[in-house]
Amino acid sequence: MSEFTKHAGQIQDFKHLMVPAGETPWVEQYTQPARSVETVLYLGCNLLRTAQLAYEVVDVFHALGLSFAAVAGPQFCCGVVHQREGDAGGAIRFAQATAAKFESYGAKQVVVWCPTCQLRFGELIQKGITPRLPMIHTTAFLAERVRRLPIRRTLSLRVVVHAHVGESQRELDAKSAIQVLEAIPGVKVVGTLSSPDLDYHCSPVLMTRLGPERFRVIRENLVGRAKELGADTLATTYHSCHREWCGVGEGSLRVRNYISIVAEALGCARTDFYQEFKKLGDPKAIAAASRPVWETYGLSEEQGLALAIKYFMPKKP
Repeated sequence: MSEFTKHAGQIQDFKHLMVPAGETPWVEQYTQPARSVETVLYLGCNLLRTAQLAYEVVDVFHALGLSFAAVAGPQFCCGVVHQREGDAGGAIRFAQATAAKFESYGAKQVVVWCPTCQLRFGELIQKGITPRLPMIHTTAFLAERVRRLPIRRTLSLRVVVHAHVGESQRELDAKSAIQVLEAIPGVKVVGTLSSPDLDYHCSPVLMTRLGPERFRVIRENLVGRAKELGADTLATTYHSCHREWCGVGEGSLRVRNYISIVAEALGCARTDFYQEFKKLGDPKAIAAASRPVWETYGLSEEQGLALAIKYFMPKKP
């Protein structure tokens, strides 16, 4: 089995636990668009592992009244999986096919959620391998429109933002996320948490390089810093970071992605099933909680339990 086939299968597994069949406000199976839009919201693949974040960013875009199409999933891969497997030709073909799909929407710009997708396309555009598509990260896109956000609720939060440093784009992403959060009445950003050892996002590749123990030490030190700052909320910027950090949330310090805080202020927050399942740590309880979802795909109770065990069984130290 190729790494890409394995990757696509995992994305589908997570959907079976978190995304009811037929309820995706984003395009996964590409067809020629019937109309043009001003913006393509490029969600990438791995965001669907934390599906509520995908729902929330789409909801925020709708709340802004934007003309956009959201696309997600392996059909819109940036090619990084092939690249990491050593298949340079396949990686380029995938990226070129995805870029052609973007162009078919006639959009003025592509708004990228995933930092890896942004990095990948930035390199390909610079080399002339894909067309010079105007791309911007979701954080900066929302920061440019922060005064247009139809905020409905005042939130009383002291937020510390988990940021990545040492690379201008990631520092801009954090700065933009902070700008968006500070526009919400009642939200006070009290600082940032970062480490030069954490690369440009908390990815599985980083986990392998650092090792789980070294990552835990870094994370625990930063969580301690968040408490020193008096934060009650630790906000992640990327979905990958959210997966690695949400398990440390507790009563006095909640872990949320910044887009979830925005969605709450706009009145369109969703349930963070990934975090709930991770904290449950009991496959039977997870299978029971996700039953309304996996049943829509015709899965059996045995199959639902198998997925919960596969992805949320606590790892032995």
